[in-house]
Amino acid sequence: MTTFLLLAGASLAVVLLLLIVPLLRRNRQPPPSDDSREYDIRIARERLEELRKEHARGELSDEEFEQAKVDLEIALAQDLEAVEKHTIKATTDRAAIATVVAVIVLVPTIVAGIYLQTGSPDLIDASPQMAANTTAKNAAHKAGSIAELVGELEKRMQQEPNNPKGWFLLGRTYMKLDRYDDAARAFDKLNELLPNNPTVLISLADALSMQNGGQVPERAVTLLDKALELDPENPTALWLRGNAAGQRHQDADALKYWARAWPLLAQEPALQQELGKLIRAVEQRSGLKADLPKIAPPVMMAGTNDNGTSPAPAAGGPSLTVEVALDAELMDKASPDDIVFIYAKAVSGPPMPLAVVRKRVSELPVKVELNDSMAMMPQMRLSSFPRVKVGARVSKSGRPIPQAGDLQAPEVETPNDSDQPIQLLINSVRQ
Repeated sequence: MTTFLLLAGASLAVVLLLLIVPLLRRNRQPPPSDDSREYDIRIARERLEELRKEHARGELSDEEFEQAKVDLEIALAQDLEAVEKHTIKATTDRAAIATVVAVIVLVPTIVAGIYLQTGSPDLIDASPQMAANTTAKNAAHKAGSIAELVGELEKRMQQEPNNPKGWFLLGRTYMKLDRYDDAARAFDKLNELLPNNPTVLISLADALSMQNGGQVPERAVTLLDKALELDPENPTALWLRGNAAGQRHQDADALKYWARAWPLLAQEPALQQELGKLIRAVEQRSGLKADLPKIAPPVMMAGTNDNGTSPAPAAGGPSLTVEVALDAELMDKASPDDIVFIYAKAVSGPPMPLAVVRKRVSELPVKVELNDSMAMMPQMRLSSFPRVKVGARVSKSGRPIPQAGDLQAPEVETPNDSDQPIQLLINSVRQ
């Protein structure tokens, strides 16, 4: 027991020292100037004016102009947030001294009281085996991985069987976990609640296809045809319908559907490239030629290669795999079209994001990769900062500036080259 008390007392002394020293030093820091805030705003306005001129000259498309504005807003919001944080300081030496006294007196008292009420003081003299058993028991109550949270959503849907948002989220989660039988049942239930909805029809057709080992069954074909009646320009439905035709050696029909989908993926070069491989394979097999519409080459922007695409990360450059899910308790506070920002920023360094990915709530749960190709500025890359913070936020306004009411996940600090997936659960509302 004596050893325990000595160790506890030493640990508490270290914690108190870490708390007190910054308090005593706070008033020595000079008050921040408003110059940095005004400078950030002025630079952002100048850059926005440049973007408007480029857009007016036709150098930027409407989508590229909107994307550039969003990136600019993200950078400005992060800079202003950092300035705002630096304006918080102690007002007088007397207040700092009073805080120090309060910390010295109250922290040990509160810690001791809480431990006696909720801790395990009986383990101070307990045998190592008893202590190990108690530790294992407590560990069993800790929250599991994002994949394990599906049980919470399943219970929720038993209580609310007519909640379409819940069935959609549950179906998406099952798909991410490769539980295709369960996903098909979830989307079947959703189809009963929301008949003739293109998104639901496509999701069910996709689940049925994956349930069938990737082969599109006849029921899925019927669902896709109905979805295309309702939404003829849906690239996912066109892609899957082309798959169905190709699997049945209806090569002309497959090329027809894929040719319609190909230009709709102009803003998704990786997907368009993948579809192009399918098209070339069928062309070589059948001798037919797809009637692909010509698409103007993308306009180059800062940070892009000659072909208009973002530069790939340098060989051996760091990348982070991030899995993001929405807590079942918050599903009623989010709409399918709400924007989700997934980002990484430096732990120690400028507040500007090093990498940002935009998704929608309807795509959750989702797995993304953050790497150097997503840098908004060449000198602000993931590889430039050894440790970063990774986070995710549902923007209720659709803007990158955090606001009250947004849904967010706790940020996770990690090395910039972690090879373990980072799991984020959006489980709180920003106040």
